[in-house]
Amino acid sequence: MKRLVIDLGHGGNDSGAVGQNKTHEADVVLAIGKELNELLKNCEIEVKFTRLENKYLSLSERARIANDFKADYFLSIHINSASDKSVRGVEIWQYSNGNTKMNNFSKRVCEDISKIFNSRNRGVKYSKALSVLKNTTMPASLIEVDFISNNRS
Repeated sequence: MKRLVIDLGHGGNDSGAVGQNKTHEADVVLAIGKELNELLKNCEIEVKFTRLENKYLSLSERARIANDFKADYFLSIHINSASDKSVRGVEIWQYSNGNTKMNNFSKRVCEDISKIFNSRNRGVKYSKALSVLKNTTMPASLIEVDFISNNRS
């Protein structure tokens, strides 16, 4: 059975980005995580969340949880923010290692989330700087579900 670690970004004293109506990124991704936890219970995959409560975990703790669990995949969930109030959409960040399997996974997840939220697909982007991606030993992606800074129109 495949193993997946889902990291819910921020938490505790790290609220992450703050929306116009004072909504905190950490609270939004926690709500998403709780919903995912229920939806994934009947799936044939072993899932571990880095957190399912409002608590702080360091970036290295998040990577350690995934590595110790010997996960096959790691997905970190976030909500983006921008000074440009017109920006919308879903994007996925991936460690730049040329993993074709992960590239396909990231592309499909971005397409699916974009359709679910009827939001722009901003595509897959690559980085070697994101700590949770570069310090996990399995294929890893970080999804920015949308922009907390911007109202849906």
